[in-house]
This record gives sequence, C-alpha cells and structure tokens, in this order.
Amino acid sequence: MGVQQRVEGFSLLELLLVLVITVSIVALASPQISNSLDSIKIKRLSREMTTSLRATRAHAISKGKEAVWLLDFKQYHYQYINKTKRYSEKIELSLTTASKEKLSDTAATIRFFPDGSATGGEIRMSHGKLNYSIQIDWLTGRIKVYD
Repeated sequence: MGVQQRVEGFSLLELLLVLVITVSIVALASPQISNSLDSIKIKRLSREMTTSLRATRAHAISKGKEAVWLLDFKQYHYQYINKTKRYSEKIELSLTTASKEKLSDTAATIRFFPDGSATGGEIRMSHGKLNYSIQIDWLTGRIKVYD
C-alpha cells in the first residue's frame, strides 16, 4: 500500500473566482473614488482662491494702496501679490465683477482698496455636480465661500 500525499493549494477555479470578485469591486468603486478626488480638487481650489483673495485684501490694507487679484480663463491661472497659481482645466470657472475690471473676454480682476473695500464680485466654480461660489462684498471687501 502506497502512502497518499495531500497537495495543498488553490484550484484554478478558486483563483479565477477571487479575481472576478476583486475586479468587480474595483469597477464598482472607481466612480466613487473619482468623484471623491474631484471633490477634493474643487474644494482645495476654492480654499486656495479664498486665501489668495484675503491675502490681496490684507496687502492693500497693510501697504495703503490698491491691490489687484487677476483671473485668466485662457491660461488657467490666477495672480495676486506677484504670485501666479495654475488651476485644472477640468474645473469650470466664471467671474462676475465690475465692468471696468474686465480686461478681455478671458481675463478679469478684482481690485481691493486700502480701506478694505473692493470692486466686488463672485467667482463660480463647478466640476460635474460640484459647485462652489466665492463672493466678494464690494463695500466691506469680505470674502465668503458657499458650496
């Protein structure tokens, strides 16, 4: 009588089943992960723009002279206090501001004055179903974010 040895391991069928389940979970989770990343990107941009607007206002007050914040839709960037920041082309932006602050169809500014006031305006940003609005009060120059 021969001694029978048992071989341990997984069958090909078991490995394929695990692979199919893993691929299914990844396929179902991908849109959620993508939406989360988009949400993070637009939220980060709204915070960065808000910070840059507040820095521009503070600069105008501290230096006692006008300071300008510029948004360029064509080049996908905004500028303030000698700094330039790029943003993703996937995020749609619009800027409503005083007509004298529109430099062209693709660029506009918000001007802050030494007393803290501003030309005012609203920056709207969207990506898919996500929307943010940054509002700049013309009288007080205060900046508020709405989602």
